[in-house]
Amino acid sequence: MSAKKHSWKSYLFLISSVLVTAAIFLLDPIARATSEKVTPVILAFIGLGTICSIVLAIFCFSTSNEKKTLPILGLLFTSLNVILIVSFLWIGANIV
Repeated sequence: MSAKKHSWKSYLFLISSVLVTAAIFLLDPIARATSEKVTPVILAFIGLGTICSIVLAIFCFSTSNEKKTLPILGLLFTSLNVILIVSFLWIGANIV
């Protein structure tokens, strides 16, 4: 039995989750600074990054010989991202 350790999947999952979270929170300041020219690229990055994070979560939690500390942190960030995206979509569809 080998010792459990973090692999590249855990680090990639955590980094992608944090980058997508940063992109979500920095979307408005970047859009204002660039006169909305970079906004579609950032929105595509947020969507694709969230999908990649969910796929990486499945891969990280399915391996048995890996520590789960970093994937749990990544899952918290990914859950926050999904909640924010769904709430913005719901508000945009029902209230505005």
